[in-house]
Amino acid sequence: MARLSRPWPLVVSQWWRWRHPDLWRGRVFDPHNAQQVISYAVLRLRRKTRDVFLLNRIEAFDYALIARHLGLSIDDVQARLADALCELSRTVDLIERARPKPINPSKAEHPDV
Repeated sequence: MARLSRPWPLVVSQWWRWRHPDLWRGRVFDPHNAQQVISYAVLRLRRKTRDVFLLNRIEAFDYALIARHLGLSIDDVQARLADALCELSRTVDLIERARPKPINPSKAEHPDV
């Protein structure tokens, strides 16, 4: 008999995965982990926008250097960085609104005892 596979274990506390499938594409995403939330939001950016954002925030390149590196104008770099910050804010806000409240460990469905 074929066993039906589910994309993730069905636990009552994970109802938000059904309502917001775009937020959940793997098995290890934790909406309460800030680093995972930011990583997810950055990965959702369009490629050129993400490149500008990472070069500015991670590599600490200035606008002129990013423009030269990517073959863009400085105005384009500023516009893409503004788009990146706006999109990151929207994605993080969506995750914060959609994520479930933390479960009280004493009332967990499967306590590790």
